[in-house]
Amino acid sequence: MNTFNVCVGHQPFPEKHAHFIDLVIAPNVFQGGGKRKAIVPDELYGANGHSLSEYGQLFWLYNKIDALAPDATYVNIFQYRRFVSPQPVSGNRASNGSWITTIQEDELEAHAACFSRTHEGPCFNTPVRFPDGVLTQYANQHVLEDMLNFVKYLTEIEMFSPRDAAKFLRYEHIIPACSVGIYDVKTFKKLFAYLERAADFLHSPYFIPREGYQRRSMGFLLERLQSFMILELLGQGAKFGQNMMLSESQAVTSTTGRVA
Repeated sequence: MNTFNVCVGHQPFPEKHAHFIDLVIAPNVFQGGGKRKAIVPDELYGANGHSLSEYGQLFWLYNKIDALAPDATYVNIFQYRRFVSPQPVSGNRASNGSWITTIQEDELEAHAACFSRTHEGPCFNTPVRFPDGVLTQYANQHVLEDMLNFVKYLTEIEMFSPRDAAKFLRYEHIIPACSVGIYDVKTFKKLFAYLERAADFLHSPYFIPREGYQRRSMGFLLERLQSFMILELLGQGAKFGQNMMLSESQAVTSTTGRVA
């Protein structure tokens, strides 16, 4: 067994399937979800910590992974209703994203292999191409000013060169829910060391708190950056699996087209 299974989210994974989980990390207390649970409140990251979405809990995992799973080669990260399948899956596709396969909770046991404690390589959710580019997709769903300020900040602190910034802004592919996946621990630590530094944007003069759906703006920005990093670091050698989602209906009914 070489894999440490971690569930991240503000709601519990189905209790019937808690045996898939080695550790739950949540921003709040809830009943069930697994025997080992870490509560990592958003407030640890300041008044606007909620804007990090699940990245606050993932930064905690990054800083604790060596102590939590000293013998693990891989860490499998999934959410309370989303996970990655290394193998293609036939099934219903979500109406708000053709890249998402939806299944019912009572079908989850048939996908037990996705939560195996033994893996032979990393696997990430399938990239999705937006012909008008990531920047246009972000402008359609979020606040364009946030993306532009973020890139300006990364350039100023020299995490991006001008060429990196230009390439990032004209990218056409996103790995939706890219924090979900099977990582080798070394790559996970490398990625999240970089992302944690980028998240200091939250405390910069460029950060603007948002309300409603946009209140998770820092999480949206970090997802674009993490997706870019995975595609750039791993290139053509990466393995991409199926983006899976537990659904209470036969298909996700939202038609917003959002990539969170």
